[in-house]
Amino acid sequence: MEQEILRLLGELQSTAEGPRRNAETQITALYANDALPVALMNIASAQQLDMTARQAALLILKRYVQHCWSPSFEEFKGQLVRDDVKAQMRVALLGLVTDEQRKIRAAASYVVSKIASQDFPEEWPTLVQDLLKLISEGSESQVHGALRVLSDLINDGFSDEQFFSTAKALISVVYGVATHQSRNYSIRALAVHVFFACIEMLEMVKEDHPNAVNDFAKEILDLWVPFFVNTLSGSFPETDDITFDGVVTLRIQIIRTIMQIRKVFGSLLAPFLGQIFAVTWQELNIVKDRYVRDFVINETEGKLVDLDSLPYSLDLLVLEQLDFIQTCLKNKAVRDELARVSAGGGTGSPLVQMVNATVALSQVASEDEGMWEVDLNVFLCEETSISANYTPRSASGDLILKLGESFQQQTEAALWEYTQQIFKSGESTRQIKEAALFIWDELLSEFAEINRKINPSIASNLLEYVVSAIGSNLEEEQFLRARGYYLAGTLTKAAPETVGPRVTELIDQTIRASTTDPSDIVKISCIKVLQKYCEIVDLEIIRPYQASIIGSVRSFLAHKPHDEAEDSQDVLAELMEALRGAVGLNYSIAIDPNVRVVELIFAIAHNGPTSMHLQSLVQDLFQDIAEELYESFVPLCEMMLPFISAALDVGMDGKNHPLMDLAADVLAVLARSGSEPLPNGFVATVVPRLQRILIQCEESDVLQSGCEALGSIVKHDLNQLIQWHDADGKSGLEVTLVIIDRLLRPDIPDNSALEVGGLAAEVVEKASEHLGPFLASLLRAVAERLATAQSPPFIQSLILVFARLVLKQAKDVVDFLAGLTIGDVNGLQIVLGAWLENSSSFSGYEEIRQNVIALSFLYRLQDPRLSQIMVKGDLIVPESNRIMTRSKAKQNPDRFTMIPVPLKIVKLLVLELGSTMGDAAKSYYNNSQLAAESDSEDEGEGWEDMPASLNIPGISTEELMALGGSGSGRVSRQANDETYAYLTSFFRELSTTNLGDFQSIYTTLKKEEQLPLNQLLGLQS
Repeated sequence: MEQEILRLLGELQSTAEGPRRNAETQITALYANDALPVALMNIASAQQLDMTARQAALLILKRYVQHCWSPSFEEFKGQLVRDDVKAQMRVALLGLVTDEQRKIRAAASYVVSKIASQDFPEEWPTLVQDLLKLISEGSESQVHGALRVLSDLINDGFSDEQFFSTAKALISVVYGVATHQSRNYSIRALAVHVFFACIEMLEMVKEDHPNAVNDFAKEILDLWVPFFVNTLSGSFPETDDITFDGVVTLRIQIIRTIMQIRKVFGSLLAPFLGQIFAVTWQELNIVKDRYVRDFVINETEGKLVDLDSLPYSLDLLVLEQLDFIQTCLKNKAVRDELARVSAGGGTGSPLVQMVNATVALSQVASEDEGMWEVDLNVFLCEETSISANYTPRSASGDLILKLGESFQQQTEAALWEYTQQIFKSGESTRQIKEAALFIWDELLSEFAEINRKINPSIASNLLEYVVSAIGSNLEEEQFLRARGYYLAGTLTKAAPETVGPRVTELIDQTIRASTTDPSDIVKISCIKVLQKYCEIVDLEIIRPYQASIIGSVRSFLAHKPHDEAEDSQDVLAELMEALRGAVGLNYSIAIDPNVRVVELIFAIAHNGPTSMHLQSLVQDLFQDIAEELYESFVPLCEMMLPFISAALDVGMDGKNHPLMDLAADVLAVLARSGSEPLPNGFVATVVPRLQRILIQCEESDVLQSGCEALGSIVKHDLNQLIQWHDADGKSGLEVTLVIIDRLLRPDIPDNSALEVGGLAAEVVEKASEHLGPFLASLLRAVAERLATAQSPPFIQSLILVFARLVLKQAKDVVDFLAGLTIGDVNGLQIVLGAWLENSSSFSGYEEIRQNVIALSFLYRLQDPRLSQIMVKGDLIVPESNRIMTRSKAKQNPDRFTMIPVPLKIVKLLVLELGSTMGDAAKSYYNNSQLAAESDSEDEGEGWEDMPASLNIPGISTEELMALGGSGSGRVSRQANDETYAYLTSFFRELSTTNLGDFQSIYTTLKKEEQLPLNQLLGLQS
């Protein structure tokens, strides 16, 4: 079979899709043949074959194990390997794990680890002992392969008890490898990595056996820590030395392991921490110059990891060292010792050297500099600290913050002294100058946030270096100029008294550079700094620059390189943030025809139509504008509607405009803030486009926004909607009913129809007298859609239509639903089942309040029809202690008790009571008990004053509560005093009057449900 498999493996490498797919199919068909895994292992073991074939065989073997080894694997396909074949495979795979070729060992280790995760220890009891024997006695290859498997086994295969029973022998063997001077450094590093995994396991075991684990940990730390210190104190080879990569790998693993030990056994490590801190700092102080040479002056490749996924480049070692030093400074003993040895200052002071090191190590690496020059987005990500690219520069910034926090005066003085040396020296590079300003920027940004003051003399003199930096006109100093502008903004915030007299000069220069500097790096930096000035400079100073700042944004957009949309998202977001800051200085500029703000917003958005973040920023800005310019809604519409209309229109090619999603969102924002009545022509401009997208479109976001916009039109100006007619003669209200009918159909996904409940509610409230017999049909359609709805937010939107009706006439709503039959099920059963099952997940301040009151009204009815309806109660917890896998969970879905509606209502209201019984609610109740009772009683009386008949069809507007609410309300559940006050009054009434046989219901509640009621009664007494 081996020859046949080799042929198929060759075809798998084919560039032609046909032969490749055919080979995959044939191999899958061989899964039923027990000779397949044996043949694959034979091929993988054949050292005379080329590496490609051997690796491919192991790849197929990995898939075979996933598909055929155990039903517990998620990938299992149903064909199970025979036990005798499994035994043969285990032996053969252990041999492959120790193969001479590293890539073969790596691939085989994965397969062994996968099998071990299922078979150890029951089916493979000798595995650990076999591995430890190989590690103790084997060759380099055998030790390496066994360590890889052992690492995976510790991470994924051991239970806590299994690990602890073997931990002593295991850690002893691993220690022997780590300390073996003649072993390869990479293998020693892998041994330390395994020890790291052991510490992680001990953290879990510690929860159940704290004393035993701590005793064991003390024993092993006494053994390992001297080795760590000795290794970190050793000499460092030259970069071109053959051992360099291995030494770096080992030291990285040691520092990472020490960090993990500190996390798990901090008190045990504390006696050693000062010594480890000292040797780590000494080494960092030595290697920092080599880092600068290799990564700043030269362009050495960084962030390198080996085949074992262990990092081995110097930049990553420096990163670990910086992180460790910064972490150690959280320890008071370390800080005190650093202060002691640094007393007196001077260039030999460790604290001074540490400050200087942060500057040296924060220089931009050549590789990063090159990337920033060609991609502004990467540059901006680094500047805003949203990049996942954590570098020595980032870590140096963190370290200076820790030094500034612990030793502010000494840090300021040392950094200022070094900054003067740098800028006064004729030999200082642009990189080191930029780094000095960067470190100041980091430090002063933190000081500004926590209101720490910088020495005024230092601030004043530092400003001169800032002015010098931004005054540079050399092309290669673009990053220095950009940093100067950044620091100017930071200084303005951190030392306003010092910078204040020159702030207009700085703003003028920043605006000029934002349009005239030859570097896009500097231009976008200036725009970002202008946004900061908008936030921190006094309004009377910055407001005159409003139009100029907006002009800078427009100029940059006009000359921006035409990148792909996804390649410029961060730049566009920065432009939008700056524009928002400028517009916020005086929102009336948004309707100034000479500045054309709305046009600029849409132009920025047009450059990034697929960016969710950018769309969110656009919506936020338009929301601000619409809210602030409420009194100028007509001119605002004149500005916005042409752009919205163009984006909502279908192009000549029949395709949707790329900004249609955004336009629908912005229209929803505009309509939500609309005047009453709406401007003349608003409906005629907007509704035809809404009609098209809401009838034809399939995109959920567009449907949601369009639905919300139409609901706002119904709310603000029903008359204009009714008076408008489409080309077929349908009124706007008829068009709205057609749209609701479409979105309530079961073939429309829940997410797409999410806002139709709110639209239907607005129609019922505002237009009930115009609906006639269609009102009952509309409510029936809502109930029918509830029967198939799955999404909780969608269910909530539909339920609230009925909940708000219940607040008006609970009995008539029950009568109406009881008279409905949907399929073979009573309408009351459908609505109450969905309502009560999803009520606990409702969101929104107002929605929760109304839901609570509506449920209490249903309970007050004491309607026997409600008691006869059974709904889901408590989850039935399985008695088995076995781990529930996904496949088992599918076979055994959750089961619930079935309870009557009144009991479920009480359970839900008790749950809501518990969520509102925070300290604030209790304080509110204690301080305002009488007021709360009075408010809730007045509220109840208000509902009781409503007419007593629902009178379907034909409910008057006065008979209905406002169904739309204020805003969408889809926010986190909130504990609020108003809901709490109502619930206290309600449950107090139940406990004193025994309404609905509450005393009997109370006895059926679980203890945790009775607790908030008991607390409530205690508060009342």
